[in-house]
Amino acid sequence: MRRSVRARVAGLGVLLTLPACAGPPGRDVPSAPAVSLTVQARCPRPGGDDLRAEPVRSPWRTVPAGDGHGTLDRLAVAPDGAVWAVRSVQRETSAGMETTSGGLGRWDGARWRTYALPSRMTVTAVGAVSGERAWAFGTGDDERPGLVAAVADGDVSAATPLKEGASAIGLHGTAASGPWAVSGRDALRWDGSAWRAYRLPAPARALGGEGADVWTVGQTAHDPAARWNGVAWQAVHLPEPGAPDGARSARTELGDVAVLGPDDVWVVGGVSWFPPDEYDEQGEPLERRRPLALHWDGSAWRCRWGPEGAAFTEAEPDGRAGLWVLDSTRSRLHHYAAGRWTTTTVRGTVTALARRPGTTEVYAAGWTGPEGDLTRPALWLTR
Repeated sequence: MRRSVRARVAGLGVLLTLPACAGPPGRDVPSAPAVSLTVQARCPRPGGDDLRAEPVRSPWRTVPAGDGHGTLDRLAVAPDGAVWAVRSVQRETSAGMETTSGGLGRWDGARWRTYALPSRMTVTAVGAVSGERAWAFGTGDDERPGLVAAVADGDVSAATPLKEGASAIGLHGTAASGPWAVSGRDALRWDGSAWRAYRLPAPARALGGEGADVWTVGQTAHDPAARWNGVAWQAVHLPEPGAPDGARSARTELGDVAVLGPDDVWVVGGVSWFPPDEYDEQGEPLERRRPLALHWDGSAWRCRWGPEGAAFTEAEPDGRAGLWVLDSTRSRLHHYAAGRWTTTTVRGTVTALARRPGTTEVYAAGWTGPEGDLTRPALWLTR
């Protein structure tokens, strides 16, 4: 299936051809070719601070995150309000601080329950569809990627072989949200009874959206994004970000995608580069970076730049036609609503963001305390 959309991107008229990556559910489908363009679209070179974020008082409040020392990471929130996260446990020993797995934790709004995970495994992503069903993807004892643990009806089971064509699921860069998990060109969807495998039209490392409007993005803007329309995956071209005059080794890295609606999608990340004749205190070339937000309105992309200093890493809809964005400081959160950007900080380190689908509840997971020392798991909530 193919369709053409006339659009204007970054001030340039272009013709987008969107090939679909379709096929019967449950079967691998061939990779779709990249989107062809009559004009190569680019973002304008970064100028001033397009975001102009105003500092505001933090609306985030702490939620009980469990006792003891450790951290929370790999966050997932189900429609019924269950919060899932990977826990680590820390303790001081004669040899120094020891960090071990604390299992997969579930917060039901009143208490935490912990499910033990197989030993010597690494979790790269967690997905959940309810308080009774969740998955941990990663690598196990044999270092093979896949589904390393699953929780169903209160019981946790060990690794389950995934469908052929999903060999990348579990590797570093795997992302999960609701019934979907993606990594590289592989995508899996839980249909309520089994996993269905799909072939993506472009490499993926981030995933956002719900129902019949789900998007993925890869590591750079050189690759198209991919959009699930309820039937098939389609490639959507991204504009190539510009770089300041004279910049050397400019590099774009995308962090996440947030889907506010069919015609309201945000892709966030950052651009880094080396200015000419600038060096740090050790005499090494000085690297600079700026946050970048790409906004899709259904027909065109618009590029927005933030001030130098950090990059955007994660994004989540706020449930009110706006979004929350975490930057690489891991404590500063930016909010966009009705054309206005604001910024706030939390007292801790944020490792992940997730929204409860269908609501205005957004959670942030991480820890409090100095990095490198004993820390305490932390969970924040805003509505």
